[in-house]
Amino acid sequence: MAYRTRFHLRMNAREAMHVLELRTTPQGHPAYRRVCQRMHRLIAQGAGHAAIADAMTFVDHGDVALERLDAERRSERRRGAAGRG
Repeated sequence: MAYRTRFHLRMNAREAMHVLELRTTPQGHPAYRRVCQRMHRLIAQGAGHAAIADAMTFVDHGDVALERLDAERRSERRRGAAGRG
């Protein structure tokens, strides 16, 4: 599993919207985020489907430092609050 493998992926606009919006959230894996952000840019510019790319309103192109850290901290606070209650 430590190898980069090239593959061909086909999806329609609905599938692309679902995958890209899901995998670009700040909690997403950094490698998935980079790939999906690039896919979104290629849909808009490379393929010329700017209207479809604009419809994907929840695609996040922000650069998130320590992606999962905020989510882990919130989870830890919730667990601590539940233990005291």
